[in-house]
Amino acid sequence: MNRISLLENWANHIWQAVHNGALGGRQPIAIHQIELVNGPRAGALEILAGLDAGRLLSELSRNEYAIHRQFIPWDFAGHPAVFMAGRYVRLEAGWPTTLAECDITLASIGQRPKDGGRWVAGKNEYGATVTLGLSDTVPHFLFAGWTGSGKTWAMRSAVSQLAQDPANHMVLIDGKYGYGLAPLAHMKRVGPLATNSDPEAVRSALCWTVREMRRRYEQGIDGRVILVIDEVQEIASDPVVVAMLKRIVTQGRDARVHAIIGTQDPTAEAFSDVTIRRNLVGRVALRTEGYKASEVAVGGPTPRADWLLGAGDAYTIVPHSVLRAQLAYVPQGDLEHLPAGSTELEQWPDFDPEAAGSLPDMQGSGREISGDELAVSLVQAHLGAGRPTLQRALGNAGLNVPGSGRADWLLGLGREAHGWLVDNQWTLCET
Repeated sequence: MNRISLLENWANHIWQAVHNGALGGRQPIAIHQIELVNGPRAGALEILAGLDAGRLLSELSRNEYAIHRQFIPWDFAGHPAVFMAGRYVRLEAGWPTTLAECDITLASIGQRPKDGGRWVAGKNEYGATVTLGLSDTVPHFLFAGWTGSGKTWAMRSAVSQLAQDPANHMVLIDGKYGYGLAPLAHMKRVGPLATNSDPEAVRSALCWTVREMRRRYEQGIDGRVILVIDEVQEIASDPVVVAMLKRIVTQGRDARVHAIIGTQDPTAEAFSDVTIRRNLVGRVALRTEGYKASEVAVGGPTPRADWLLGAGDAYTIVPHSVLRAQLAYVPQGDLEHLPAGSTELEQWPDFDPEAAGSLPDMQGSGREISGDELAVSLVQAHLGAGRPTLQRALGNAGLNVPGSGRADWLLGLGREAHGWLVDNQWTLCET
C-alpha cells in the first residue's frame, strides 16, 4: 500500500471513531476537516476540530498516546506525536524504512539561492524545497542534534553554499578537533580553521570577528561575516570565548556579522546564558537526546525534537513558521570538489583582550599548560626544533597535538625556559 492510501485509511479510522463515539464519549468531538500530510520521513494528519480541539488533543495524548497508536495503520517508526499546530491538532507517525525518503542530496533538489545569505536546507512535507537564510529578522541560527541526527552534515551543506558567495567572509571554528568542518577547509574564508585542540586559535578567531564587527560600525559594511561553530559546547568552558560569542550574537546584526552555531547538547554551559540563546532566532532542530534539549532546540515544549527519526529528519524554525523537513546533504566526494579558495590571513592575529573589549579575567582559561607539555617544549627548544617537530614530539609523547597558535606559544615558553637555564649555567642532557 502506498503512503497516500495509508494516510487516507488513518483519517478514516479517526472519522469512524468520532462517529461511533469512541472519541469524546457522550459528547462526540466535532471534526470539521482533516488534511493529509505526506512527508519524506513521517505521515501526518492536521485536524480542524474548532472548540473541540482541546478535547481531541487530550483524548489522543492520554496514557502515552495509547489511543493514537491504535489508529495508525502501519508499523510506524519512532514515537508518534500529537500537538497543537496553529488551530489544528497535528498527528505524526514515522514511515517504516521501506516507505521513508531518507537520502536527499543537495544536487537532487536544487542549487544554492542567488541571495548569498540563503541556502537550500532540504525538502518539506509537501515536496517543496526549503530555503533558510541570514537576515535582519533572523541574524543567527542554532543547529542542534545528537549523534546520528545529521547535524554536522546539515551544517556542511549550509556552509558549502554560503562560502561560494564572494561577499561572505567565513570564520570557521570546529569543536570536533577539525572532523566536522575540515572537509570545507579548502574553500575561501578569512583565516585557517580553528579547532578546540588549539584554544588560543579559537580565541584569536573570535577576537578577529569582534574587532571586525567594531570596525564595521565605525567604517561601514562590506559584505557579510559569517561565524560558524560546530560543537560549541567543546569551547564553552572558556569564559572569554563565551563573552565574545555573546557580544557577537547581541551586536552583530546591524554590522551584518552572523553566527551559525551547532551543538549536540543545547542545554550545555554555553547556552545557560539566556542572552545567547535568545539571539539564536533561527533554529534547525534535529533529533535531540531528550526532552530538555528538545525544548531549547525548538524554543518551546512542542514539537518534540527528541522524537525525530535521525539522519536529517528535522524541524526548521523561524519566526511564525515551523516546518518538518528532510535536510539535504552534500556527499563527501562532492565536498572535496567544491570550489577551492584561499584564506585572507595565513594565521589569526594574536588574541588581544584590549581590542576585543572588556572581557572576563583571562587567568586560568585558555593558557593552561601541563608539566608534561612544558617538559616536551623545553627539550625541543634545547634541540632547536621548530613548530612541526614540537607538534610531532607532543603526539609521540601521548599528549594532545596542538594547532599552530598554541604550538608557537608552547615553543616560545620552552625557549624562554631554556634561555633562563643557559643564562644560569644549567644544561639539559639525555640519559
